[in-house]
Amino acid sequence: MTKIYLNHISLGAISFTMILFALISEHVFGLVPCSLCLTQRFPHIFVSFASVWLIFFRTHKFFMYPINTLVMALSIFLASYHAGVEQGIFQGPQSCSSSSLFSVHDKSAEALLQDILNTSVVRCNEVTWSFMGLSMATWNLILSTGLFIGWALASLHFFKFFQLKSFSK
Repeated sequence: MTKIYLNHISLGAISFTMILFALISEHVFGLVPCSLCLTQRFPHIFVSFASVWLIFFRTHKFFMYPINTLVMALSIFLASYHAGVEQGIFQGPQSCSSSSLFSVHDKSAEALLQDILNTSVVRCNEVTWSFMGLSMATWNLILSTGLFIGWALASLHFFKFFQLKSFSK
């Protein structure tokens, strides 16, 4: 049972560390996040709180492990989308991506001004920080994939543990 605690403590700690790193990058180093960056934080916040819940209340509800696995799958999807927007594979949301020049000639000056005013200063399709040639979105994708695998294995281990426990009665 201790191994199960250590497993979700370490997985939750990784998500918490990722959130902490994002907040330090934002508030200490001045890296302003785009809207996709902010959205990518929610799965890690959820998993961090779920891990704390499992630790402090010592409730080993089987459904929490698969839910955290699914939340990490969502995190992989969000990070893949953001990394794809940065690489030009996907078109980002209008609210935080540089607008396409193809649609400029169809708009009036007032409509273009409104587009400019409604677009955030931080662009989702521009990499503001990278480490080893990989953006934060790409690092999030890599770490979220590892966390997904970790939570999936934890789910299997937890299921096997309680399946064996119920057969021994």
